[in-house]
Amino acid sequence: MMNKLSQRALYLIGFLLTAALLGITFYLQSYDGFIPCPLCILQRMTLCLLGIIFFLGCALNLKKIGHIFLSLLASSITLIGIFLSGRQVWLQHLPVNENTDCGVSLRYLINVLPFDQVISKILRGTAECSQKGWEFLHFSLAEWSLFCFIGFLFFCLFQLKRSLNLR
Repeated sequence: MMNKLSQRALYLIGFLLTAALLGITFYLQSYDGFIPCPLCILQRMTLCLLGIIFFLGCALNLKKIGHIFLSLLASSITLIGIFLSGRQVWLQHLPVNENTDCGVSLRYLINVLPFDQVISKILRGTAECSQKGWEFLHFSLAEWSLFCFIGFLFFCLFQLKRSLNLR
C-alpha cells in the first residue's frame, strides 16, 4: 500500500502524526499538569521542525532533487530527536543520587547564559529531566518520544529510497 501512495500523501500522513504527537504533549501539559523540562522542550521543537518539513513535503510539488533534499533534511532532524530523547531516557535510568542538580527554565537559561553553555547544561540534564513523570504502558514520555523518532527515521529513509527511484 505504501508504494501506491504518492510521496506527497505520505508526507501529509507524517505531518498529521507530528501534529497529533505535539497535540498530545500540549494536552498533557495543559490538562494533566505535566511540566516539560528543557530537554523535553527541545524534543518538542525538533518534532515541530520535523512537522514543518513534512508539511513542506506535502504542500510543495517537488522534483527528484527536492524530494532527496527534503528526505535528507528530515532524516537529519530525526537523528537530532533520537539523540535528545535517547539522552533523556539515559538520564531517567541513572541512579537517583547521580543527577540531583536543580533545574531552571529554558527561558532563564537562554537569558542568562551564552548559547554553548545553555546546550551544555541542557544535555547534562537536571533532576526534572531524570524524572519519568507521565507513563503509558510502562514507558515514559521520553521513551515514547524515542520510539516515535526512530519510526520517523525509518519513514524518512523510506521516502529517501523512493526519491532515489524517481525519474
